[in-house]
Amino acid sequence: MGEMMNIQKEKVRKELVSLCLGEFTAVLSIWFCFFLLKNRLGDWNGLISILHPLSLLTFILLQGSIYWAILIRRLSNPRFGSGSGSVPKLYSGFRILDLVLLISGFPFIFWNTQSVQVAILATLIQLFSLIEWINYFLVRLSYSLNPLVLWKRITKGKLEKSRIAKELG
Repeated sequence: MGEMMNIQKEKVRKELVSLCLGEFTAVLSIWFCFFLLKNRLGDWNGLISILHPLSLLTFILLQGSIYWAILIRRLSNPRFGSGSGSVPKLYSGFRILDLVLLISGFPFIFWNTQSVQVAILATLIQLFSLIEWINYFLVRLSYSLNPLVLWKRITKGKLEKSRIAKELG
């Protein structure tokens, strides 16, 4: 029985490590692409218009990566981060801060951008940030590599609360 639990725990640990490193790798990849393409943004306003949603996306992805790392640590120490509700308090604050930054980002993009192409790119990055925020703090959006699985869950109203949303209550 104990060996079965260890196998299960190891499987969960591998999944959490994959999620943690995946989010972190996404951040590195996004910034690598930004530095390769930043000269094509034109002027400073274009650069600033992209930096706002890109920084927000980075902030949200890093929150996810750190949360998965916390869950990895909890496998060996179940009380890790639960002292005085520190993780729920922190992520509750992140949820509100992220939402404020998301809402303020759309007017910022359109107020600051001179180029239609930069406005479209910045808006797409901002929308991706919004999707990630929903995925972390409201409902789980990743179920399968097949997008029809997600579509079926949406149409049937069968979306589950995200892991962070469950912890926040």
